[in-house]
Parts: sequence; C-alpha cells; structure tokens
Amino acid sequence: MPRCVLLLVLMGLWLPGQPAMAAPALLEELHYRLVVLSIQDAARVRLTLKRLGPGRFVAEVFGEPQGLIKLLSGGQRERLETQMVWRDNRLMPLIYREESWHRGKRRLKEYRFNYPKGRLELWEWHAGKGLSKKWQKDLSDQVYDPLSAFYNCRLGIIGPTREGEAGTIQGIPYPRPEAMEVRLGAESQDGRLVMVSLLNPVFEDSRGVVLGYVDKQLVPHQAWTTVSGITIRGWLLPESVIMVPGLPGLKAPGRAACRQPPVEARPAAAAQGENR
Repeated sequence: MPRCVLLLVLMGLWLPGQPAMAAPALLEELHYRLVVLSIQDAARVRLTLKRLGPGRFVAEVFGEPQGLIKLLSGGQRERLETQMVWRDNRLMPLIYREESWHRGKRRLKEYRFNYPKGRLELWEWHAGKGLSKKWQKDLSDQVYDPLSAFYNCRLGIIGPTREGEAGTIQGIPYPRPEAMEVRLGAESQDGRLVMVSLLNPVFEDSRGVVLGYVDKQLVPHQAWTTVSGITIRGWLLPESVIMVPGLPGLKAPGRAACRQPPVEARPAAAAQGENR
C-alpha cells in the first residue's frame, strides 16, 4: 500500500438537450506538507472526498514533490482514487485506481470490485493498448483499499474505536494477501496517538509502520514513517476543510457544513513533535 499519496478533477457532464448533472459536492479537502530530512516543504499531498450522487462518493489523494525534490525525482507524481457506494451500512469500494507519472511515463492499475459475481479484477494500462485484465480473484470476504478503509474507520464502521484497541482490516490481496492493523493509543495535547502497520508488506523485512496524531474524527494532524532509513513527516495545513462528524457529514451540501482545522502548530510545538 503506498505511503505517500496523489489528483484529478471530476467534472459534471453536459449532455446536449439535457439539463447538466450536478457537480460533485465537496465534503472534505485535507492538505498536507511533507518534511524529508532538512527539507521543510519536500512534497504536498491533497486528499478529497466528494459526493457524486445519492449514496455514491469518490475519494482521491494526489501527491507531488516540490522544488529540488521534484527535479531529482524526475517530476514524479502519484494519485489514488476510489469510487464508493453506501451499501450495507458501509462505504463499499467499486473501483480503486493507482496512477503515477515518472519521467514522462505513466502507470495505471485499476481494481474493479464485481460484487454481483463475487470477483475482484485487476486491470493494467499499457501505452497504445489501453486497459487489459491482468488478474482476478474470488471475493469471499470484504476487502478495502487504503481510501475506503480510511473513511470507514473515520465513520467508526471498521477498526478500533477506543484507547488500547486494535483492529485488523483486510486489504487488496495483490500481489499477495495483505492486512492493515490499526491501533489507538493514549490521548495527549497533540491528539490521540495512532499506529498503522502493514502485516504482510511488499517490502521484505519491514512492517511498514506509520505513526500519527489524530483528532476526535480520526483526522491525522501529524504523521510520520521511515522509508529506507529516512523519516518522512506530514503536517496538516490550515487551509484544509474537515467534514462534520459521522454520516450527516456525508449528506452535507459541501463546504457550508464543514469546519476549519486549527492553525499549524507554532515553531516550538512543531519542534517538539519533530523530536518524537
């Protein structure tokens, strides 16, 4: 499961002779600044949740390096997107996409959840050929991609709900079975500590641990992980818009029902968090 994430603007269709479809209603927009080593603005990440229609939603995350990191990475960008439907009292993923660009080359994987046939399919994009099916597996149990897992946890549908609890969430079983363990820790002035571990990571000899501080809605305000010995930290930015708690937030008419997060931590508080 990717650790740093990704963009695309969804637009309503205008059909000749027909009224325009309503534009997707923005329910949430979270902005993060990533710190790598001494580079304070190494990358920016944006996460959005939109309502496409009654019971239908799309979540997407887009990540892009900044400045020197952007130049050294060959202009690498990453994007995740999940289309979901509200069914059986949960957000069920319908289509999950992983897309990236690096030095002019595009990569795209699309996971399709075919619930009527009880099947999960992987389609992969190739230049000049489009999407073709690469893999499929029977869906005996509900599995989640990172975005649908995140929002179902936020709604209290899956995962832990109180201090000391841990919950295991089954991820997409490709290239092999994978699960995410989410554990809630103690609450402090920085928020509640949370730890997310990949129980069967792709990377050998690594549990893929991510730590962070979340608020009462489980929105990460700080998060950090270590990749190849380098610590990457993320900070929620004040321009973010957080949806109201629970299901009423999903039915809210866009930004009007949202609230703003507190301003970014003062330098002294930030330094304290950096030393954790």
